[in-house]
Amino acid sequence: MPVERPNTVAGLIEKHRAIAGQIDATRRQLDALVFDLEAVEHTIRLFDPDAQLGRAKPLPSPHAAFRGEMRRDVLAVLRSCGEPATSLQIARKIIADRALPDDAKTVTMLRKRVGAALWKLRAKGIVEEVPRAGEYKAWALR
Repeated sequence: MPVERPNTVAGLIEKHRAIAGQIDATRRQLDALVFDLEAVEHTIRLFDPDAQLGRAKPLPSPHAAFRGEMRRDVLAVLRSCGEPATSLQIARKIIADRALPDDAKTVTMLRKRVGAALWKLRAKGIVEEVPRAGEYKAWALR
């Protein structure tokens, strides 16, 4: 005998509608961007019919860092602190310095990147772990 679950089905239908709405809105936004791109291309062609437009460049993520930049940021924060700091404290300072959104996703991602940078700096003998009361360890310059 099948069991009816009207609340589950109703919730799934509502979720389906929400996702479909997001897809429609995204398609409208994409259509507008394509229209704008074509208008710019047509304008370029008015001035230079043989212009080589090339391929689109992907936009970097706002939290992207060049090679070694995260380690430099971590070292700068440790120098400015004057006392041992946890990876969370370092990540929050970098988030504030870069004016990134202070949400859980950004904090978690940057904290992982800070941790990786700290381990590399530790392997090079530049920073050291400092014992600290509680469950988090602190880091300091050697």
